[in-house]
Amino acid sequence: MKRLKFWKPVTMASLGLFLASGCSEGPELGIVSGTVKLQGQAVPFAYVMFQPVDPPGTYGAAYTKADGTYELRFSESRNGATLGKHQVKIRTASTDEIQVEDKNTGLMVTPELPKGYQGRLEFEFDRTVASGSNAHDFDLDPTKVPKPAKTSGTRRVRRAAFLP
Repeated sequence: MKRLKFWKPVTMASLGLFLASGCSEGPELGIVSGTVKLQGQAVPFAYVMFQPVDPPGTYGAAYTKADGTYELRFSESRNGATLGKHQVKIRTASTDEIQVEDKNTGLMVTPELPKGYQGRLEFEFDRTVASGSNAHDFDLDPTKVPKPAKTSGTRRVRRAAFLP
């Protein structure tokens, strides 16, 4: 009887692993990357979010790097966005959120920003994500009246190494 007690948990654990191995890791994703510019100049540390509309689902998001490029993340372990139509929201960071370390002095400084840059503005676009690689570049138009971004009262500081 002792022998049966040992094999029952081992059998159940093996069965559980077997069934779990057939599960997928989530929805199919398209890899999404691109650049965000304002009048042809890179917009650093803008928040880019692809919210699925058809079919609805979990969003993919990223911050632009100092050179204005971004690569969407769906989760900690997966890059991209779900396939289908998306509403894209891009929020520019306020100037006090854009601090990079000057490697020569070690001081936190605000990098050069595009002419006409305004912080905490929100732009909306419609885009479609397909299977495979997707390049979605955005040139923000300061003449269009964007929605003011909602703030929660807390302040986040995004820091990055200074790029010469």
